[in-house]
Amino acid sequence: MLPKKGRKLPAWEGALASRQAYAEVIANLLRKEHGDTHRAVKQLMRLTHASERSAKHWMAAQHGPDTVFFLRLVATSPVIRAFVLGIIESQQSALTEAAIAGPSRASFGNSRREEMAAGRYWPNSDPTNDPESGPVNDPITDGLNERQRWILDRVARGLPTRARDVAAHWQVSIKSARRDLAGLCTCNLLHFVGARKNGRYHLVRA
Repeated sequence: MLPKKGRKLPAWEGALASRQAYAEVIANLLRKEHGDTHRAVKQLMRLTHASERSAKHWMAAQHGPDTVFFLRLVATSPVIRAFVLGIIESQQSALTEAAIAGPSRASFGNSRREEMAAGRYWPNSDPTNDPESGPVNDPITDGLNERQRWILDRVARGLPTRARDVAAHWQVSIKSARRDLAGLCTCNLLHFVGARKNGRYHLVRA
């Protein structure tokens, strides 16, 4: 038995809200793919090796396919496979949005206008080596990630470190690399010296 912590698991929505909701969604998908005839039941039996009774129950939403039968459907049905991938992607998107809550557009616009007024924003600058062109308004989480520690070590050894260098080494997007660099600057660990196209990052000395 797991210890009770006074917490409830997050409620699921849609097809995963309940067994009945799952059964209804699967039935709808199967009818769309195979039709609603006895031939569709035979097709499901052939694809999954399920009994006729089970296949009829799936089509009628009396219950959804369990365990190995569901996996057989995932392997043989592009519709069911797309359904599974959609659930995975929606959950990943929800977790990402919850973990990284960006600022509102209004605050972003106000910040950008302030940068332009202060002369720190160059609309036509080189995005790969512009310390101000990165997503500086993205939230900086507590602590440094592995890429940021690598950046600090590289800068400390006097090696040129630009967004494209970080992106190439770690196989990430230029946006992610600029966010790492901007985060280090925001944390007052790095500062950018020189022209925006050929300048360099330096460690901030205490």
